[in-house]
Amino acid sequence: MSYICNMENKLSYKLDIPCYMFDNRSLLRASSFMDIAQELAVQGSFQLGFADRQLAPYNVVWILARMHVRFNSIPPMYSSATAETWSRGQVGLCHIRDYRLLGDNGESLIDGTSSWVLMEKTKRAIVRPNSLGEAVDCNPQNTEFAIEEPAERILLPKDFPLEAVSEHRVIYSDLDCNGHTNNAKYTVWAMDSLPADLTLKRNIKEITINFNREALFGETVTLYHGLDGDSHIVEGRAGDAQIFVSKLIFD
Repeated sequence: MSYICNMENKLSYKLDIPCYMFDNRSLLRASSFMDIAQELAVQGSFQLGFADRQLAPYNVVWILARMHVRFNSIPPMYSSATAETWSRGQVGLCHIRDYRLLGDNGESLIDGTSSWVLMEKTKRAIVRPNSLGEAVDCNPQNTEFAIEEPAERILLPKDFPLEAVSEHRVIYSDLDCNGHTNNAKYTVWAMDSLPADLTLKRNIKEITINFNREALFGETVTLYHGLDGDSHIVEGRAGDAQIFVSKLIFD
């Protein structure tokens, strides 16, 4: 990737999407966009002076809490795109960051918004971004939005019908530098747990995902599936704890 626009109000770069990011139909995987968004978040926060490495003296790291992505037109293999991101500032405990993937003609292929929290590494406790004083700029970098509302909190009724469909034991390849499961892996698990007639034949249109508890090495996460109208709900639990819950919509 090469940065083509490092403006004060947005970070943008040209991306030749590598072949390993595509699925059986030569379309960009949903989890691959999560990987792209993750890199955008790292570089975008570094641009503003508060990436993990810049906040190391405070013993805190950024943790993704929620994400909402709309797939308007899924890029095919061998395509290029412009990836861009910007901070929308602090809302409550969360720092909001938006994303776009643009086609050659400037059309928006994928829109996304994410909510991040700061975690103190030793106590694994959430801290407010504004508690670090000037270390984190809590003002919007740009008032533009890719998706207007921040990613929603997914709350399932107690009697919501879910069926256990698979189990996943957290292994080496799931982990990131924070010592827990990388956020993009949950979309891999969710897609892998769904029926093949969805994932192999239909296009993903929208994903909302909440990350509610860390999944650590050696833990077994049970994946549950249910339907809420046209939305497929995938929940991951370790014992009684909800690790994540996602809502996926296909065309």
